[in-house]
Amino acid sequence: MNFKTRKFRRWLAGLLLAFGLTMPIQCARAAEDLDFTKLIPTAISKSAIFQQPGWCLWDPCIVDGGDGKFYLFYSRWPTKLGYDAWCTHAEIAFATATNAAGPYEFQGVALPARGGNFWDGHSVFNTDAVSISNKFYLYYTGNRGTTNWAADRAVSASSDEWWIHRNNQRIGVAVADSPRGPWRRFDKPLMDVGQGFGRTIINVPNLVFKPDGGFRLYYKTLGEGPGKFGGGVIHYGADANNPLGPFVRHPEPMVNKNKLLPDVKQPFVFHIDDHFEWIQDRHYYAIVKDHDAPFLTPHGRSLLLFESPDGRSWRPAKHSLVKDFSIRWDDGARQNFSRLEMPKILFENNRPTILALAALPAGAKESFLVLVPLKGESK
Repeated sequence: MNFKTRKFRRWLAGLLLAFGLTMPIQCARAAEDLDFTKLIPTAISKSAIFQQPGWCLWDPCIVDGGDGKFYLFYSRWPTKLGYDAWCTHAEIAFATATNAAGPYEFQGVALPARGGNFWDGHSVFNTDAVSISNKFYLYYTGNRGTTNWAADRAVSASSDEWWIHRNNQRIGVAVADSPRGPWRRFDKPLMDVGQGFGRTIINVPNLVFKPDGGFRLYYKTLGEGPGKFGGGVIHYGADANNPLGPFVRHPEPMVNKNKLLPDVKQPFVFHIDDHFEWIQDRHYYAIVKDHDAPFLTPHGRSLLLFESPDGRSWRPAKHSLVKDFSIRWDDGARQNFSRLEMPKILFENNRPTILALAALPAGAKESFLVLVPLKGESK
């Protein structure tokens, strides 16, 4: 940086200070500097793996229980029913540890399937656990399928029956005084399809605390259009003054891939997928999956960092890569994954300490969780 540039920046900082506007320039600098490739260890210990033989695990989320323990919530379903049974036979379980990085010990099922008489009676997944005013809120996706559903019967993802389950996905919330439960569920979804929210599906909830008060729930739905995927998988944010709603959706989606890639004329099935948003230094960030080619960056299918000044208008961050779909373990082996997604971050003392991911190795039939311990400053 030369003398004239430094002099101009000092003059600009003084002008902004005179008008009380120092925070935006600080946030802009933070947004440019955040680099997850410096936070994620080059080699990850296999002790970061959490698995349960005989079960596919997905949707990890860690919350501090305030009782000296950390609680890992996740969805699971029997491996024998196939990977696609996430949509038909998942339940939400939890494990505990005295250290955020683990090791975690299975404790039980927080939200089981509760029967076809309920909107979330056959499968529950997409965990997002938060603590608010001495209560715990577990946001999740639930659905029910056909009347001939059975706990031990697999449903093929190519069947009409599976798509009935898929198209009944709705977002709900359960409330408890303790992360151990008991959890109070509701007879109606927190967020349903329809005008002002989305079509066909509503799923993958993620709640953030807005800097000036209130809550924003980010979620996934389909854009307007024909076919099973309509105008593509797309994400929105909806605001409320209470964690139980009602939520009011902002009309513009987070990311429209056709706008970010104007030279691409084809429709996208996935504008982005699996997401986690948070606020740091009053600036919004999101980790999203770039799932659908042409991709937004040269990294191909990967987890990317997005940033936004207001949580409405999003763009890829300067350091866009968070993680490719491979892990080098501390024994020197490199493992490739067909899926490495559903990111969630645990913050301790306002610092990101654990990146939780769901992992399905290439060619495997059973998935597990990876709780990546993050390093210190990324800047």
